[in-house]
Amino acid sequence: MNKKILVIGLVVLLAIVALFGYNQFFGPKANEGAKEVTVEIYVESQSVDTKYTVKTDAAFLLDLLGEIKDKVKFESEDSAYGPMVTGLEGYKADSTKEYFHILINGEDAMYGVKDIPVADGDVYRFELRSF
Repeated sequence: MNKKILVIGLVVLLAIVALFGYNQFFGPKANEGAKEVTVEIYVESQSVDTKYTVKTDAAFLLDLLGEIKDKVKFESEDSAYGPMVTGLEGYKADSTKEYFHILINGEDAMYGVKDIPVADGDVYRFELRSF
C-alpha cells in the first residue's frame, strides 16, 4: 500500500516538474526593452477601424493594453482561460455571440493577451468576430 502511494506521489511530482520545464523552455518569452508597436481595433458593426502607434517597454500584450487603457477604452474579464478582452473603443462584446479575435502581424494569435509577448515592430489587431 505504501509503495502505491509513493509511486503515485512520484508520478504527480514528475508531471508538475515536466509542466514547469515545458513552460520555461517552450512557452512564450518576454521581450525586454523599448519597442514601438501598432494596435489596431476593428468593429465593423460600429464603423470602428482605428490604429494606434505606441512606444512601450511592456513585456506582454496585457501589460501594453493596461498602459493604453484610457486611450483604447480597454475592458477585460477573468475567465477559466485567463483574461479575455471584452471591450475596446467603447464597444463591449456580447459574450453569448461575439469576441475580440487577436491577430499578430496578420496571423492568428496562439495565446491569450496575458501570454503574448510584445515585440518591436509588431502589429496587434483586435477584430470583433461572431461565433
